[in-house]
Amino acid sequence: MEGRVELMAPAGSEEALRAAVANGADAVYLGGRRFNARQYAENFTLEGIREAVAYAHERGVKVYVTVNTLLKEEELEPALHYLYALGESRVDGVIVQDLGLAWAARRLLPDLPLIGSTQMTVTDAAGAKLLEKTGFKRVVLARELSLEDIGRIRQECALELEVFVHGALCYSYSGQCLLSSMVGGRSGNRGCCAQPCRLPYTLVDGKGREVEAAPEHLLSTRDLCTLEMLPLLIRSGVNAFKIEGRMRRPEYVAVVTRAYRRAIDRFLENPGRFAVDPEEARDIAQIFNRYFTTGYLLGDPGSQLMSYGRPSNRGIFLGRILAREKGGLYRVKLEVPLKKGDGVEVWVRRGGHPGAVISEIKIDGRPVDEAPAGSVVCLALPPAARPGDRLFKTSDVELLSRVRRSYTSPREGRKIAVNMEVWAAPGEPLRLRVTDPDGRAGEAVAPVPSEVARKHPLTVETLRDQLDRLGNTPYELKELKAHIRGEVMVPLSVINGVRREAVSALAAARLASWPRRVPSREDFEKALGEAAIAEAGRGLGPAGAPAPVLPRLAVAVGDLEGARAAADAGADRIYLSGELWQRGEAPPPAEVARLGEELARRGIELLPALPRLWHEVEAGRIRRRIEKLMEVGCRQFLVANLGGLWLLKELGVGGWGDYPLNVFNSSCVEALRLIGLAGVTLSPELNLDEIRGVRPFLPLEVIVHGSLPLAVSAHCVLGARLGGKEPGKGCSAPCRREVFGLKDRLGLIFPIRTDMNCRFYLYNPKTLDLLEHLGLLQGAGLSFVRLEVHNQRAPYIRRVTSLYRQALFCLDRGEREALPDLAGELEELLGGHVTRGHYFRGVS
Repeated sequence: MEGRVELMAPAGSEEALRAAVANGADAVYLGGRRFNARQYAENFTLEGIREAVAYAHERGVKVYVTVNTLLKEEELEPALHYLYALGESRVDGVIVQDLGLAWAARRLLPDLPLIGSTQMTVTDAAGAKLLEKTGFKRVVLARELSLEDIGRIRQECALELEVFVHGALCYSYSGQCLLSSMVGGRSGNRGCCAQPCRLPYTLVDGKGREVEAAPEHLLSTRDLCTLEMLPLLIRSGVNAFKIEGRMRRPEYVAVVTRAYRRAIDRFLENPGRFAVDPEEARDIAQIFNRYFTTGYLLGDPGSQLMSYGRPSNRGIFLGRILAREKGGLYRVKLEVPLKKGDGVEVWVRRGGHPGAVISEIKIDGRPVDEAPAGSVVCLALPPAARPGDRLFKTSDVELLSRVRRSYTSPREGRKIAVNMEVWAAPGEPLRLRVTDPDGRAGEAVAPVPSEVARKHPLTVETLRDQLDRLGNTPYELKELKAHIRGEVMVPLSVINGVRREAVSALAAARLASWPRRVPSREDFEKALGEAAIAEAGRGLGPAGAPAPVLPRLAVAVGDLEGARAAADAGADRIYLSGELWQRGEAPPPAEVARLGEELARRGIELLPALPRLWHEVEAGRIRRRIEKLMEVGCRQFLVANLGGLWLLKELGVGGWGDYPLNVFNSSCVEALRLIGLAGVTLSPELNLDEIRGVRPFLPLEVIVHGSLPLAVSAHCVLGARLGGKEPGKGCSAPCRREVFGLKDRLGLIFPIRTDMNCRFYLYNPKTLDLLEHLGLLQGAGLSFVRLEVHNQRAPYIRRVTSLYRQALFCLDRGEREALPDLAGELEELLGGHVTRGHYFRGVS
């Protein structure tokens, strides 16, 4: 499939918008001041969005708006009003993460195109199908997918597919990262990520001993660059290419957009002779890079994915310092050209990377303004520089100046060819029609009749000269037809006025041709009110029954032994892990069935869990596993991703939604009820008040104990650092021999686990525990409280389950004062490494 592909560029500001449009973007994506996963970008007011849409649409460019954060209960209605305003502004689609917002939008704004954010973690065709059936137009696939995954998804569904092709990569699967949230209180799911993955960490063994000598940026990825992969991506059936970078400067947007525009066009014009232009490749490296990677498109790149030494811009290698000359200048042999005004950094042996702006260049003692590659020059550099240090050019003054002109010049470079037709005759007003390539037209008529010419009659040349004055518009004159009858005189001021009026009318016609995808405001407000009444009338539970005042106890375990320990200690429900860990194996379906029957006789539920996520190339194995468990009687599963929801629906079995589904609000609960779930576990990012505010349209559960994974990644630090994992090479599997962790700057050690697909799970160094405050969850509409102990052994599981069982007994008898003693016993077991998570603070 080698059809037209949409190039989508980031617009974090008005200037970046102009840079994207001027340099060839087919579409831009931008965010407002709220509900936007880049809260620290400049972003747009609502009026600014309207102006951006008008600017882009007049130039034939689409505008997508990000509404891609998880929404708290009180934010849902304002977010729906915001979506309505965006639809009124004629945006071409909204990018969403929150399933509750998407479901409400489909009911109230059915014609507004929805795009599933990469934060929805769609990694397989089943997840894409679910969004397609839910009414989405497009999905942004997870960045961890290979070309094979993408191709298979394309074959399985008709939904438009969008992929990132350039820019920063998250270490974790997007939407599955709690690292910034739990460590610093700034949630990536709410647009406030503090990027702790860019900080230094030290690899340690199970006893806390350093495995490597010094901290490095072990979670800091390189930047994605897929210029050379564009033919393969286009042939895979991708519909849209997305450039990351709403936090980047306009010059970055201009350079990268132009490079990808030209590369795409070259391939489409001549697929057999496609090649990356070296100058374009050099420009995008110069504007910003952390080294480049093609990501996971060709499989696991191992260490080639990472930028261990530096988490920020590297620039381009300029040369090594040869010597320090008299007078304090440094002699350098240049690998690339250098000009006065360029920015450089010196990678000194100690003291970081001091920078400077080049103010003086000398060749053979003679001052020059610039020097070519290969020159030996003398430069003024920071005093920490020493011979042998490497020098990098981090900014190029000529490149910045050149790309700024592309979007700041009043004469736009990206023009729309228009035809003009003129009618002129004595006694009649001059009439002008301007028509664009799609047949849209603007007309204008002079305010006064034309006169008979006495000296200088109107000519076609005069008309062309005046009508072609379109410099500060996006139009250029292609063809002029002039119908001049007789000797007619028209003042130049009249011709110019008619031209301006006709061009303005054409612009209005072009803008009006973009659809307004919302109903009338009266109909919208009426539907919104009716939806609120319907929800209020549905009662507190799925069948109108109130949720229990005292929740039951659920325990998530990793193996059959742990399940029996939890059951013996008083669990009401047990989740059996679906992850296949290194040094572990999945229990045979027959044994799972026997355990289920054994527990059922004791009144205990057993729900096998599906893996947290899987790629399309793994989907067949996952489906077979579910079918085998169904054959032995399993009829309900714990499910953590959209693909799993669709699989269970297809197979006709029940599910309970796990916390990686990021359930933040009542609308999401209702959406999952309609999809067919029997209950859901709420997001661990909600605080107590927010939990109480979620209406239990389904039975609800919260996690009250356990060490949760803070990041889930397709990149294994252990394989890359210790196992020799590189493209084309296997891994020696150090994870099967030892236990490891990552130590941060504060000395906290984050435990590591890996699964059989070499996915990497980084756990919280502190254990969430709410036993002392368990009474605060009474009457909160919860059906279950859950212990997340899948990474613990049976004795620990038995002890913790027993303490929580006792706590629930005490609450049932009204003996809340007994909880501190039970909690103290548990904290002693935990060694004091305890957190209350977000129960008392929440996320902003």
